[in-house]
Amino acid sequence: MIKKIYIVLFSPILFLLTPVAAQQKQTIEISGTVAFQNPEVFKKYNMVWLYKGMAKNKAAVDSVKVNADGSFHLKAKVTGPGLFTLDILKWQTAAFWSDQDVTVQARGYDTGRQKMKNSGYVVVESKSAATRLISQAMYNRYLAGLESDYLAEEGLAAQQHVAKDAAWATWLRSTAPGKRKQEIETMRLKQLITANEHTPATVFLLSLLPADQEAYFSAQLDKLLVQFPQLNEAKELKQEYQIQLARKNAIKKGSPVPRIAYNDPAGKPVDIHSFKGKYLLVDFWASWCGPCRKAIPAIKELYSKYNAKGFEVLSVSIDTDVAAWTKAMNDENMPWAQVLSPNKEKTLSEFMIVGVPTLYLINREGVIVEKYTGFSSKLKDQLDEIFKD
Repeated sequence: MIKKIYIVLFSPILFLLTPVAAQQKQTIEISGTVAFQNPEVFKKYNMVWLYKGMAKNKAAVDSVKVNADGSFHLKAKVTGPGLFTLDILKWQTAAFWSDQDVTVQARGYDTGRQKMKNSGYVVVESKSAATRLISQAMYNRYLAGLESDYLAEEGLAAQQHVAKDAAWATWLRSTAPGKRKQEIETMRLKQLITANEHTPATVFLLSLLPADQEAYFSAQLDKLLVQFPQLNEAKELKQEYQIQLARKNAIKKGSPVPRIAYNDPAGKPVDIHSFKGKYLLVDFWASWCGPCRKAIPAIKELYSKYNAKGFEVLSVSIDTDVAAWTKAMNDENMPWAQVLSPNKEKTLSEFMIVGVPTLYLINREGVIVEKYTGFSSKLKDQLDEIFKD
């Protein structure tokens, strides 16, 4: 999740679209191939699902089984232009605009040791300029994920060799290259949006903006609604934004942490308020989340260093597969409390989580000190300050 400067540079691209009405087809065809299908135990998910619309408001349109050779084919009737998405084997997603046919090349099942949903890049090809714009944004996002992985590996290596070369780790903490990378990533996305602000498909790009871009997001979305007042995706995005803004205000720094009591592996409820009197790190994670599991060794170091001084960790899994959660816990051998969310969507909404890992640092009075989207070296610095002798 956490999800995540740039090695690849591209020149500003302006996607000029001819009037949508002139291009609109009544039926579009979606053809594709999947390189790796699910193993036998998950073979019921060897399917592709087609949806229309944005996020929680998306509606199921159709689904099809993937053939033995990895190919699939769908047809969809369209009444107007809009955003469609594909859920591929429950492992990858792809998005496109519904004005032209598309072909898709997907990896499908993640064959890596640490399996990650929505990792890799799904190639979506089409004559549609709107779809090509969406694909460009997703390719940039894919590259950003690779860069985040490289930075995370460098940070971990620096910590492992800190006894021999403390300057390396100190420099990484002081310069915060991960934060700067995220800033550059946002600059690139904003440039792409601004260069194509007269295109309805930018509604998808707006949905990719990080939460700290509220002013720019709101201004661009309002511009889009003025140009395309009937664009349902823009209306849905604005409605979701207003809901998220209200939730954000309810769980900002300085607010009491919402009360949750989820069951541990033995079925016993663990109340988050039972940790009052200690500093608590709440780690929202999932067994399938690669960045979550890469962060665990760093969290273990903090736990070992500060537990005796009053520091605790609570891992909250959003897994829907109990067996996968149990296996991951056994594999990672985390020495702190573990609980499973009984309602993934409710938990994500209550804690304003857009991706895992997301971590909250709670003080002894049960008040939120900081929220981290992805593991951050800032957490170590804050704990060093809190528990300094």
